[in-house]
Amino acid sequence: MCVLFFVPFCVKGQVLTPPDPNYSENPDTVIDGAYEKVHNQTKPKAYKYPKIKEKDIVWSRTIWREIDLKQKINHHFYYPAIQNRENLNPEKMSLIDVVMEALQYGDSSKYRAFQIPLNSAPGNEFKYGTLTNAEKRFIGTTPRDSVPIRDEDGNILRDTIPSPGYPFGTNKILMKPGEVDDFNRTEVTKWIIKEEWFFDKHRSSMDVRIIGMCPIQTKVEDSTVKTEPLFWIYFPEWRDLFVQTKVANFTKNNAQQRSYLGILEKRMFAGRIIQESNIMNRRVTDYMIGLDAILESNRIKEEIFNIEHDMWEY
Repeated sequence: MCVLFFVPFCVKGQVLTPPDPNYSENPDTVIDGAYEKVHNQTKPKAYKYPKIKEKDIVWSRTIWREIDLKQKINHHFYYPAIQNRENLNPEKMSLIDVVMEALQYGDSSKYRAFQIPLNSAPGNEFKYGTLTNAEKRFIGTTPRDSVPIRDEDGNILRDTIPSPGYPFGTNKILMKPGEVDDFNRTEVTKWIIKEEWFFDKHRSSMDVRIIGMCPIQTKVEDSTVKTEPLFWIYFPEWRDLFVQTKVANFTKNNAQQRSYLGILEKRMFAGRIIQESNIMNRRVTDYMIGLDAILESNRIKEEIFNIEHDMWEY
């Protein structure tokens, strides 16, 4: 008798109602939780950096760092991994979803993406112009044999794919809509971050500022793994957006939710140094391979740490 009573209840629980496509947010009378989360409301703008004068900087160095999203500590940049854009939740998006939604569906004049042209050298990330609105729609897509897209002046539009000199790329011609393979955002498994470390004697502190970010798309073609840098974004322009975007359950504590700006500027991620500013403008992999390259990255990291301590007298 207990079984007969329990079975209908289980069957009813498995019935799923398709979501209403017109549903956008909870009504004002509905609190999605046990209490109203006023403390975790998004801020309209990011906090301003303290003013820095060049005369107060006694040491600085530019660093390029690779963030591998396969590492557990970096999972909050990758998940939730949504392939169908219709299933996106504005309150819980991966980092690439936040950026792509702003580029393709946001204010085109406010959010820019910088091109990665042929044989571009590190240090020139923002010197080759921005992607047009038409080019933004084809970010990360794979062109097929078809008619190229031209602008109003008849010029062929181009996007960026990498050359063997990873992480910097070459050009490819954009194809007409329907003639390309759609961009799968979950294929972005790495980010390159350009940052500057400096010691400010006015505040007597070592500090770091993120300058730019570049998503890296990973593809498997003919049993070969290929990495493609897509574009660069100028980080200061995106701080107001990142402070408004919550990270999906980063601390496993819904009472203390974080924004992407907080995660990035509080250094809550793990990254491997792939280059430091040097006289020959070389990447670590240009003169070290394998384990030696990892040890060299750790050496650079430790050197920055020691420089800060050497500024003090004990």
